[in-house]
Amino acid sequence: MLDDDLISFGKIGVESGRECMKKLLEGALAPDGVFAVEDFTALGAIQAIKTAGLRIPEDIAIIGFANEAFGQYLTPSLSTVNQQTVTMGEEAAKLMFEYLRGELKVDMKPKKLVLAPQLICRESSLKFV
Repeated sequence: MLDDDLISFGKIGVESGRECMKKLLEGALAPDGVFAVEDFTALGAIQAIKTAGLRIPEDIAIIGFANEAFGQYLTPSLSTVNQQTVTMGEEAAKLMFEYLRGELKVDMKPKKLVLAPQLICRESSLKFV
């Protein structure tokens, strides 16, 4: 069952992550884990968790989204979802070059390519069994 009290809406970014996490920590039921909309928001949440004197991942685990380069250098390192943005850009460029070479036509059935997201487990989340 979804508990709306455990969802905090904000903007994207460090400050919003910090504010949303503070709000969650002030609630009646503090979360034991957080999934942030992106890694910069997760960074703000981590700051708020540490300021509250809580430990990551022992008290609250956290996972970001996007696999930004800084995540592996945080303490603890940030677990994240890699949406494969580099591969996405490479594949888009390949399609564009195919179109420019005349290999693809506007009236052709579009190519479908699905890039599966990849969970990258680091220190900020509890170890999966």
